[in-house]
Order: sequence, then C-alpha cells, then structure tokens
Amino acid sequence: MPQSDDSDANLAKHGVEHPFGSPTDEEIRLQALNHSKDRLLSIVGHDLRTAIGGVVTLVSLLDKRLDQGDVEDAKRLSGLIRRSAHDADDLLRDLVAWTRSSGQELKFRMERIEITQLIETEMERLESMAARKNQKIRLEAYDSGLIRADPYMLQAIFRNLLSNALKYSHQGGVVTVRIYRQPGLWEFQVCDKGVGMSPEVQALLLKIDDRKKQSGTSGEVGSGFGLMLCEDFVQRHGGHLTWESAPGEGTTISFTIPELLG
Repeated sequence: MPQSDDSDANLAKHGVEHPFGSPTDEEIRLQALNHSKDRLLSIVGHDLRTAIGGVVTLVSLLDKRLDQGDVEDAKRLSGLIRRSAHDADDLLRDLVAWTRSSGQELKFRMERIEITQLIETEMERLESMAARKNQKIRLEAYDSGLIRADPYMLQAIFRNLLSNALKYSHQGGVVTVRIYRQPGLWEFQVCDKGVGMSPEVQALLLKIDDRKKQSGTSGEVGSGFGLMLCEDFVQRHGGHLTWESAPGEGTTISFTIPELLG
C-alpha cells in the first residue's frame, strides 16, 4: 500500500527518501488538477441542486396560483421559473466547457476572423437577454480587421463577458465593447456601469474553492465559472485578462490577444 500523506510528510521531515521516489512535476500537476475537478464537481452539484430545487418549488406555487385563478401571480412565477431554468442552463454550459477545457479535449483551431463581425454576432445573440431589462450593447471599434484566433474560444469569451455585464447592469443600462489595436496585440474591453465588485469579491473572483457569488440586478445567479473559463481561453492564446471594478461604479474587464502571424 502507498504511504499516506502524513507518512510522506514524516519521511521528508526526517530526511528519509520516499520508497517510491519523489513525485514528478507532472504528477503534482495532475494531482492538483484532479483536486480542482473534484472540488468543482462538488460545487456544481450543490449549485445545480439549488437551482433545480428552486424550479420545483416555484412550479408547485404556480400550480396553486392557477388552481386559485390568480393569473397575475402565476405570470410572475412563470417568469421566475424561466429565469431559474436559464441559470441552471448557464451553469451546465459553463461546466461542460470547463471540463472539456481542463481535460484538454478542446483543440486549438486557429482561423482568420473578422473581429467586429464576431462581436456583433454575439451581441445579437444576447439581444433578448438585454431586452428583459431594457439594456443596450454598444460597440466602439477604434480598430477593426482580421484577427487570428480560435473562433469557438473567442465567441465563448465575449458571450460570457457580455452576459455577465448585462446581469450586473441596472435597468436601462448600457454595456460597451471596445476594440483597440496596439503593436503586436489586440486589446478588448467589456464595460458596464452596474453594481461593481467589492475588493473581497475581486480577491476570490478566479478561485474555485472560495467563490463569493453575488446576484445580478434582477436576482440572476451566475455559475461563477464563466470568468475562469475566459481566463483559460485568453491564456491559451498567450494573452492576459484583467479587470477594474468598484462597488456602485461598474466593472471593466480587459483582455489581450497577441497578433499571431501565419
């Protein structure tokens, strides 16, 4: 039987060589990855139970209101059910993408992409979400042209950043996408004037184990994994993801993509 973790620590403490040899860097990396995945699945399982349990409760209340003939409250409950179902769907989509990404199933598929066209497509897909709170998405393209990147990953980055910005923006708010081209790289910003984030939330923003979730302006609940997925995809392109935020002042998420040649 392999030694326990405590035994391993005692061996190291007394200068005794581990009987099976020291773990390699790759073994340590895989252990950390497996721990993260186990923790991730545990968190997602809890979040899904909460989301689905909420839908079940709301459906039960809806049935009672329909039996009572209370059409107005039934409509309100129907809207809450729809939103809860969307939250659960977002969570599952992020989980699938994260699992595929960390399992290295996603392969880099570099293509030349017309960047403004890609962003406008994602903006159109989110029009119905924006319409629920009478919000607008605006594109400020200071530069445009072809970018060499993986289209699936780039779409996922903008979809997650835009949906988060809408989620945490107020009724009638505006979300702005900005494009800048600098020597050797592209820079993108997704800006909102919504609720913003406290330093405590920001400190845990990319942590699997210690997420600090906050609800959107209409009670929306995020999965907490979308931004981690964005950072992963940005890093795969050799870029960096950063943010600036303050409570009540909104959030700006910025990321760069190197101008790859070939």
